[in-house]
Amino acid sequence: MSELSSAYFATGRPADLESDRLRRLDAFYAAPTQDWLMRTAGLAPGMKILEAGAGSGRMLSWFAARTGPSGDVLGLDLDLGAAAPPVPPVRHLQADLHAPAAEPERFDLVYARLVLMHLSDPLAALKALAGWLRPGGMIAIADLDCSTCGPEDPNAPGMKAFAEALDRVRDGMARTGLMDPAFGARLPELLEEAGFTDIAVERHERIVEGGSDWSMFQAENNQMIAPAVGEAEAGETVARFMSAPGLRYRDQTLVCVTARKS
Repeated sequence: MSELSSAYFATGRPADLESDRLRRLDAFYAAPTQDWLMRTAGLAPGMKILEAGAGSGRMLSWFAARTGPSGDVLGLDLDLGAAAPPVPPVRHLQADLHAPAAEPERFDLVYARLVLMHLSDPLAALKALAGWLRPGGMIAIADLDCSTCGPEDPNAPGMKAFAEALDRVRDGMARTGLMDPAFGARLPELLEEAGFTDIAVERHERIVEGGSDWSMFQAENNQMIAPAVGEAEAGETVARFMSAPGLRYRDQTLVCVTARKS
């Protein structure tokens, strides 16, 4: 791994631009995440829920609407400056995800989405998050498997160049240690290694249209990530294809995993 192994690709962006990028990212993944949690997490009034890497705080409000005033919803992050001021039952705590639990074994559910894949030691973070969970409590982690992204029809005109450019960007991410492109696929084994049991996996896959709001968002991300890993030209090629109306490609996969603290 190189010097990028502890870096975040959006570090250094103007705060307003990064806040808008995270807001759009949250909006794109809110529906499948909330559907998954409604079916699997047993959300109920009075629950105690911790969101690790709460960021904008939008999911905190969604959790609060399900726990009601008798619940407890804690947002944990190094920086909660972009989140709205907390309104009970929501609370905020600025802290490192790797730090020992400030409220040991208090929570029924610990949740994180698109967070662990950016950490240099996600296993250590999972072990630390376990400290917040009551015995038998659930952890729910959602992260990306970017290795699945590719043209719907690899034999269509131009798709070889698109696939090769995607591979170059992903190889750069892995080579520099910026991010494991297939991190989501590793989540079940990481949770098992961290001591969790009753592991269940859902994979949310879809076909995306070029030029759509989501594909334009992904094009922008590639233009940010690729230069950081020495693949600026490949990133521009990926962005050009993703911006093209009529192109259809397989999206990166959102891998959603639940498990129990024994």
